[in-house]
Amino acid sequence: MISSNKEKNLVDDYVVFDLETTGFDPKTSKIIEIGALKYKNNELIEEFSVLINPKCQIPDVITAITGIDDDLVRDAISIEEALPKFITFIEDLPLVAHNSSFDLSFIEENINNLNLPMITNKNIDTVYLARKYIKGVFNHKLETLKNYFHLTYSSHRSIEDCLTTNHVYQYCKNKATVKN
Repeated sequence: MISSNKEKNLVDDYVVFDLETTGFDPKTSKIIEIGALKYKNNELIEEFSVLINPKCQIPDVITAITGIDDDLVRDAISIEEALPKFITFIEDLPLVAHNSSFDLSFIEENINNLNLPMITNKNIDTVYLARKYIKGVFNHKLETLKNYFHLTYSSHRSIEDCLTTNHVYQYCKNKATVKN
């Protein structure tokens, strides 16, 4: 199991990541996109973005949300190829994600299915941080926070969601620094 970091040690070197999936259950749904942004000293230094062929039909509701359809992933790589590349990309850096337990449950399920070594990266969940440091919003969904900050990124695509998540992370990290 990947360890949780509720707030201690908000770091300057980290990887923000996001997944798009065919559904909500990591046992029955598949990853169709992995996006990740690597930051060193809070500066973006590298990007990882890959579409994944889930080897099943993408539900219409998922296509409506993400814009990812069967044609888009038809020639994409498999999870067997994508996941080791992602694991190499993240190194041992802390992982930052919005609702990290969702994304990590898919990563862990696929690591187990592929008999890969479990990653042990610490993780920082921006939902937790947002609830603590961002007041005056009716919920802390990423889309809501994107609108709150007047960000113009699109939603429900991995890299764009990573950019929004990083904005939330940096905002909350700055708030935490001021409080301490």
